Amino acid sequence: KQKYTREAVDDYHRGVFLMGRTATDAVKGVQNHLKTKKQYKLEKAKLQLKKADNRLYKAKTQKPKMAATKADLKQAKAEYKAKVKPAHGNKLRKAMNKRRLQAYKQTKRELRFERKQLRTENKFRTKELRNQRKIAHLSNPGLLALKPATYTAGRMKASAWQKAVNEDQDNDFLHAIDSAKRRVIEPAAQKVSKPQRLQKKEKQRDRLNDKKSKSNNRLSRQESRLKEKHDSYKKRKKPKPKKKKGAKDTISAALKAAWKFVKNVYESEVKKFFLCLAIPVIVILLVFAIFTMIFSATSSHSGFTLGTYAAQDYDLSEAEKYYTELAYNLNQKIRKVGSSSDWKNGLAAFGANTGDLSDTPDEWVWGRSSVYDFDPVYDFDTYKLWSFLCAYYYDFDADNDDIYYWEFDGDTEDLLEEIFNEEYEFVYWYDNQSRWEELSPYNYWGGGNASSGTYYRAEKDAYIYDGQPYRYRFKPIAITSELSQYEDDDGYLCITDGYRVLDAQNDYKETGFFIMDHRWYSGTSHPFYYIDNDTDTFFFMHGSERHDRSFWGWDGTDAWFLVSPTDTHIWNSSLNDVCMYAYYEKYKWKTECKLYYNVKQNKTFDEVIADKLGS
Repeated sequence: KQKYTREAVDDYHRGVFLMGRTATDAVKGVQNHLKTKKQYKLEKAKLQLKKADNRLYKAKTQKPKMAATKADLKQAKAEYKAKVKPAHGNKLRKAMNKRRLQAYKQTKRELRFERKQLRTENKFRTKELRNQRKIAHLSNPGLLALKPATYTAGRMKASAWQKAVNEDQDNDFLHAIDSAKRRVIEPAAQKVSKPQRLQKKEKQRDRLNDKKSKSNNRLSRQESRLKEKHDSYKKRKKPKPKKKKGAKDTISAALKAAWKFVKNVYESEVKKFFLCLAIPVIVILLVFAIFTMIFSATSSHSGFTLGTYAAQDYDLSEAEKYYTELAYNLNQKIRKVGSSSDWKNGLAAFGANTGDLSDTPDEWVWGRSSVYDFDPVYDFDTYKLWSFLCAYYYDFDADNDDIYYWEFDGDTEDLLEEIFNEEYEFVYWYDNQSRWEELSPYNYWGGGNASSGTYYRAEKDAYIYDGQPYRYRFKPIAITSELSQYEDDDGYLCITDGYRVLDAQNDYKETGFFIMDHRWYSGTSHPFYYIDNDTDTFFFMHGSERHDRSFWGWDGTDAWFLVSPTDTHIWNSSLNDVCMYAYYEKYKWKTECKLYYNVKQNKTFDEVIADKLGS
């Protein structure tokens, strides 16, 4: 009975222990699953992004450029063959053929190198995509519901196997299998397990990035060499004229050879002997001189030994950091100027007035150009800066006991800014050749015959605004997308006294559109009104009826660019109390704009600090 009770209690304890371990495994499994799930989502997003980026690269960059370089190669070869002609003993033609061959070979090398760059980039992109696909696959944690069961099943299986091995101590075969399992099978399974494979692929991704970086560096060096050799075939190689040796040169060469022989003998034999004797004497003299200098300097407060840089390493380091920060900030603003979306803010950061810079440049020209014939140079020496600051702040008139360490503060920052601003200057030239170009023929909307109905409706009242950027304005009832973008906040179209439409949303700037003046017959469209030169009136025909109009110009309720409500009603009784108008496009804005910018070095770093010390 006691034995049964003890075994029952042991089984109870085992059950409680198993339940506790199962619960622990479940919690750990959930935690590990959620952590792995986040990583899986991230790797999957990276995979999708890389796929899209590769597709975009192939469609927008690789295939068009490969096709373009192939066509350029064919064209260069065809041009070379077309230009080369047999020399037939003509030295000039032979030289020209040679020059054309060199130019063709250089072009061929450059185009082939460009294709090599594209193929290399595509190769690395393919490898990276394949590697990322495997990483995303190995990062998948599976189903959360299977995690507790998997942990518990593994633990029970291991426990059952260990219990079987422990109970049969005399079974050598079983113990041999257990030893092989622990030493061979389990380590091998661990190496090919999913986490290990994932870790291996992640390391492979890092190695791919390193290889790609090294490959890009090699290609950059090759590209630099190609650029250096771009026009090398145009340079003439002139042989250096050989100097004829005279009697004086012969005697001089003989004397130099004799002196060299004597010097070699001295350095190899005699010099060693004297050096062995001189070294102990020199050391004794140096020690004696140092002790004498220290004692004499201490008694006389000499600056030779008691002088100091009067600065801590921290302050020197902060000064260097601030100067390089000024250069970094300048570079960041220059990068803004080179951005197609942020170039105005970049110029504004340099204090430029961007109000007149209306057109976005078609081309940004940085550095040496036809406008600025110099290269941007960064001239800076850390040790010169430290030496300058220590000399600048050092009080040479004070005793050594009264000299204090200078500290980096706002005054030092102002000093460094003055130095930097005296040394460098940002320059730019906004070359805007944009202009209105007249269309031929014009684009017409409306303005046809009155009976055809090709017109647009407007409210009957229009107003004069003298002294404003516009002369007239009117409110359309029906309007097209071409003109709607130029309405003001009240829904009016604003025009000049020459009927040109202004952009009310952009400081009333001129557009390429005009409201048609219906008094005149242009020859390309039928007007509403005709001129009677005999009576100095104008009229319109409605069927066989003639309607004369005697007033000219503006009378407060109508203008020539609008057809009056009265006439509108005659033509179409359903359009009572509205005006009619038509318009056409006469000009298109042609953008032709360049932005040249550079950094000019007004003074060298040495000149700036010399001026500061001199002042």
